[in-house]
This record gives sequence, structure tokens and C-alpha cells, in this order.
Amino acid sequence: MAESARSKILALVDPDTGAMEEVPRAPYAFDGPHINVGIRRGRQLASGASGLSDREFRVLVWYWFATEERQGPVQMTGVAVASELDMSPDALSRAVKVLKGARLLVESGGIGRTTFYRTTPYLAFIGTGFEHREAVSDWNPPEMRIPKPGDRGRRKIKGDAT
Repeated sequence: MAESARSKILALVDPDTGAMEEVPRAPYAFDGPHINVGIRRGRQLASGASGLSDREFRVLVWYWFATEERQGPVQMTGVAVASELDMSPDALSRAVKVLKGARLLVESGGIGRTTFYRTTPYLAFIGTGFEHREAVSDWNPPEMRIPKPGDRGRRKIKGDAT
């Protein structure tokens, strides 16, 4: 018969004496799934020096918190995401393009013409430390300094003299 989770304890064992000391455990105070976010990188991206606009940073943070499964994609259309963020689908598309170019968002599957995204595991991760270490081995680190919106190259329009 399997033991119940309540009968198991986590303990530290002194290798010399064999004495055991119980390690206290407490449940998280979150109301559901939670995510591990790299504080230094998150703060660096929130700073004005990162080059991200407020809108781009808000989209990135939304993707951090919209992922509820172990690094699975956010399976929503761009229109649905834009609606939740109260922005136009075109504005969302521009923000995603910048975030994807900086490897802050990564493509993670899709259906038909809809592409799904998730944040890079370098910034935010759901899972164990072992799973996190394995996940980052598959990706290049993200860019932490993105060109400011005014410095990003503008595509030339046909017939444009500039």
C-alpha cells in the first residue's frame, strides 16, 4: 500500500551522528500555478535603457503570466491576445516582432496560420531546476538591449524618396 503524502517528511541527516532534523514545509501562498522569473533580467528589461517600449514590455509580461503549463505555448490567436491587452492586433504584431527578434518570445507551435509563442526559459520558467537547466540548453540567451523604437530601421516603402 502506498504511503500518503502526509506521512512523508523531508529531513536533514547528519552524516556523522545519523541525527535527523525535520525541514519545515509550507504551501505557497499563490492562488494557482506560479512561475519563476529571473529578477535581474526582468528588472533590466523594465528599465528605460533596455530599449523596449512600455507596450512591448507589457506584452512580454503578459506572456510570462499567460503560460500556465510547463513551458507550453500560449494557445491563443493574436486577435484574442490583443483584445485581452486592449490593443489592436497590428500593435500586438509589431510588439511580438520586436520581442521575437530579441529572442524574448519564441515560437512554440501553431495551428494553420496562427503561430503560438512563449517566453524564453532564460526569463521565466515553470518547472523544476533540472527541467529549467535542460530547457535553456536548447536556446540562445535573449538580447537584453533592444534598439529604442526611434532607432529601429524603418522599411522603405516603394516610391519613397528617403
